[in-house]
Amino acid sequence: MRDLTVGSVQSHLVRLALPIAAGMIFQTLYYIVDLYFVSHLGEVAIAGVGAAGNIVFLVIALTQVINAGTMSLLSQAVGRKDHT
Repeated sequence: MRDLTVGSVQSHLVRLALPIAAGMIFQTLYYIVDLYFVSHLGEVAIAGVGAAGNIVFLVIALTQVINAGTMSLLSQAVGRKDHT
């Protein structure tokens, strides 16, 4: 386990944020590709994918909220050296 108390805070934040940012970019690209292929099926299909995409982004936002809370609790436990 890497000790995040040593070193630059900015470099630690960037190292932790890069995978999250990459995941968000790929999720958005996935949504755009879906819209591209469904666009040939008509307006109703586009509306369906658009509505489903909004629901997916809502679920992603909720899981990120849970992830932030979990990481906060985990970082507090690591900070007090509680590895159980």
